[in-house]
Amino acid sequence: MKVIDLHCDTILRLSEKGCENLFSSSGHINYDKLVKGDVLCQCFALFTKMHELVDDSYSPFERLTKLYEIFLKEISNSKGKIKRAYNAKDIIANKDTISAMLTIEGLDGLEGKIENALTLCSWKPKIASLTWNWENELAYPQSDDKTIMAKGLKPFGFEVIELFNSEDIIVDVSHLSDGGFWDCINKASKVVATHSDSRAITNVGRNLTDEMIKALADKGGVVGLNFCSSFLTSDKSHESRISDMIIHVKHMLNVGGEDVLALGSDFDGIGGKLEIDGPDKFPILEEALHKAGLSYSTIEKMYFKNILRLL
Repeated sequence: MKVIDLHCDTILRLSEKGCENLFSSSGHINYDKLVKGDVLCQCFALFTKMHELVDDSYSPFERLTKLYEIFLKEISNSKGKIKRAYNAKDIIANKDTISAMLTIEGLDGLEGKIENALTLCSWKPKIASLTWNWENELAYPQSDDKTIMAKGLKPFGFEVIELFNSEDIIVDVSHLSDGGFWDCINKASKVVATHSDSRAITNVGRNLTDEMIKALADKGGVVGLNFCSSFLTSDKSHESRISDMIIHVKHMLNVGGEDVLALGSDFDGIGGKLEIDGPDKFPILEEALHKAGLSYSTIEKMYFKNILRLL
């Protein structure tokens, strides 16, 4: 079955490895694994570890730009085996190859400047989240601190959302505070949670409450199932298991309906023991979902049709 995966951190991994590319990568994602997994489109996030940098030779926006250049280079060097997709129409047109879609994880790199946001829009990302795990000029992240969790978007966050609405960029609420989530639901034209699970099943702030899942469903958004063990289970095993994925999928299906389901693996951004450790294993998850009672049409929606609709 064809697959669209809403989130991976492969571009950051390639920037850190230097000697690897999408054809030689030893990480979760490489070209051969994408082919084996029948991946229709892989969303590649640009993410910079702004608060872990020791080299100050580049500004945050320069670092973000360098990741964008790696994304473009990987597509160019693939010699047509990987093609860029800007929307659903492109993904369908590229069906005989693998599509790569640009997304942004956290807008710390904008440095609070609208001119940087305008430049970022010129790159034509399709999805962008406002925060990662730190407060920035736009918003507050998910947190164990209830006071922080309740805070909404900052003025620059609202300004950027208006810009994204005009550019048809979908706002990603994964990593965002609860207050920020509801601001996005109210102000953004399109909203997605690219890589989050159910908070009712695993009570961590990175996951979504039932009310959030319903709100996303009502707005036409989707929730990409995250394969990270700490979001799938609270047993501290550091094992990402298919059985736990199925529990989350069934719960989100019951809460938000089959149109809210999607995949957001977080490959190359998660560790631990992964039962699904690369896109080549997507067929194994498909078989398990079918055995768990999900119909072919529901799995098909989760694997690519819901995301195509949103795009």
